[in-house]
Amino acid sequence: MTSLRLEQQIQAASTQTPLQYRRDIDGLRAVAVMSVVIFHAFPSALTGGFIGVDIFFVISGFLISSILIQALREDKFSLSGFYARRAARIFPALIVVLVSCLSFGWLAMLADEYLSLAKHSIAGAAFVSNLLLWSETSYFDVAANTKPLLHLWSLGIEEQFYFVWPLLLLAFWRLRTNLPIAIGLLIAVSFGLNLYQASHNPTADFYSPQTRFWELLAGALLSCLALRAAPSAIWANVMSLAGTAMIGYGLLTITSAAAFPGMLALVPVAGAVLIIAAGPEGMVNRFVLSNRLMVGIGLISYPLYLWHWPLLVFPRIIQSATPSPEIRATAIVAALVLAWATYRFIESPIRTQRIDRNTAIKGLCGAMVVTTVTALGIQVGDGLPFREAAKPVARYAEDLGRYPYITYMSKNFYKCSDEALRNLSFKDLEFGYRCFQSKQTGSIDILLLGDSHAEHLLAGFADEFNSSNVASFSQKQLPALDSPVMREAIERVAADPAIKKVFISALWEQKIQPSTEDPAGQLERTFKLFTDNHKSVTLLDDVPTFLFDPEACKYGRRFSADGPTCTGPFDQQMKNKALYHKALAEAVEKSPNVKYVPVLQYFCNTNDCSMVSGGKLLFRDPNHLTIEGSRYLAKKLKQSGHL
Repeated sequence: MTSLRLEQQIQAASTQTPLQYRRDIDGLRAVAVMSVVIFHAFPSALTGGFIGVDIFFVISGFLISSILIQALREDKFSLSGFYARRAARIFPALIVVLVSCLSFGWLAMLADEYLSLAKHSIAGAAFVSNLLLWSETSYFDVAANTKPLLHLWSLGIEEQFYFVWPLLLLAFWRLRTNLPIAIGLLIAVSFGLNLYQASHNPTADFYSPQTRFWELLAGALLSCLALRAAPSAIWANVMSLAGTAMIGYGLLTITSAAAFPGMLALVPVAGAVLIIAAGPEGMVNRFVLSNRLMVGIGLISYPLYLWHWPLLVFPRIIQSATPSPEIRATAIVAALVLAWATYRFIESPIRTQRIDRNTAIKGLCGAMVVTTVTALGIQVGDGLPFREAAKPVARYAEDLGRYPYITYMSKNFYKCSDEALRNLSFKDLEFGYRCFQSKQTGSIDILLLGDSHAEHLLAGFADEFNSSNVASFSQKQLPALDSPVMREAIERVAADPAIKKVFISALWEQKIQPSTEDPAGQLERTFKLFTDNHKSVTLLDDVPTFLFDPEACKYGRRFSADGPTCTGPFDQQMKNKALYHKALAEAVEKSPNVKYVPVLQYFCNTNDCSMVSGGKLLFRDPNHLTIEGSRYLAKKLKQSGHL
């Protein structure tokens, strides 16, 4: 079958004048950004507000691809010119926000927090924030809502797309490829990867560029489809209303608990495609999206997106708690004001060439390099602990963070004598395999099985079972037979007659997600294998997950009117753990020989959960115990007859 040449496709598409300014697209930008802002400030008010990012992806794919296709048609395609324009568009507001965050962090953040901010500033400047966040979403991650630059993940995906997309378009041009078919195939591959990862690795599905590119490609496909005439008034209205209905449905019904993007992302993506395809004369496009207020917000949507999240997060960091509705509303107003000022006094002069473009590009690149080097210096300097904000008087003696803990474990415990079991454990880049035991030699008597939430129990269990060889085996997977690496470890443990007791614990709220297939059944089958092999099996509930770093408890915080914060609301814990509690309860109910031990009661009352007891700080990060915390919990469990 003879394919259309790319030039013919582009010529046909050019009858639509794709580069003509459309007020309604800026209005759609306003919908996207305000959805995200409202969701971040008031999540329950707009549960699906995060799909605004997906709308942005479609808009971006459409507009940038239209520009590239027009350049190819007119033989004006220039990679250097394209990237220079991207720098002029992206760098100004980004530099201002990065510098502002680093400046405020100097005044307000503790050393570990400032170190993390520096690391995320570097990732943001390099447009790899999504990859950094992907790598951090693990046992050692600080709560996402305390990361001021978390939102740069979407900018990373977008820019990664534009690193490769112009080159692909150029290749398609030279090869005379049928562009719609080529883009359609790319969409199919990316969307297929998205569906696969949604059920196998939700974190990768969310942050991976490969599983998100289809959303930008949907806009690209729309930009190149050769509609020789604009849609009729009736069809324009139908598409406009249908797209609006889809986006409205997504905003009101999709929740953060859903497996997303997955199949659900089709809702906002298809909605955005329909609205753009309807053209400026579609009913919603003409009367709502082209409204002066909507267009105005759309024009400042990029700086507004950059400003809103740090302004919401810094009050949370300072207060070590969710800010009041009044503070969050004030943050939104401040973000709007700063976004307008950024657009008016920084972005517009560069865009309108009131500042020489070449001079501006050189200056922007230089400023980005200086910002990145500054952040690198903060990282090399371990968060600059000499700052006044970083050295308040400690109220507790316990060490915080990952490294003191692992150093203690490495010095006071031994690598598992079972070499095969040791080699199946999680391999830490700096500390090697994560399988420890309490005795230097001898068979393992008692095993703590799970992830780092099993491992952090070892110090306390070793004290309480001081005559036994207690071991901890840590892996990233759900501790169940259906997990490939865990299966091999579990089968080995089940076959070992020396191991009499198995305690299973994990960061359950991470391991059991809405997309996890039959978690109760997976655990039940695992329990059965152990009990059939005469093991005593105890399933442990998890410790609290706090929304602040224990540094705020140990040291207190500058600018905080309430002093150090060491507690979090109990109802928030129950809400976070509701999903996995149901799965654990179902698994235990069908396994009469398995003992279930609730853990929250040792840290919480009916009002609050605390990371302090008896003058000891029990947590080294938002959800991992210190050595003293491990001893505290084990002692409580023994006193209650659970050990």
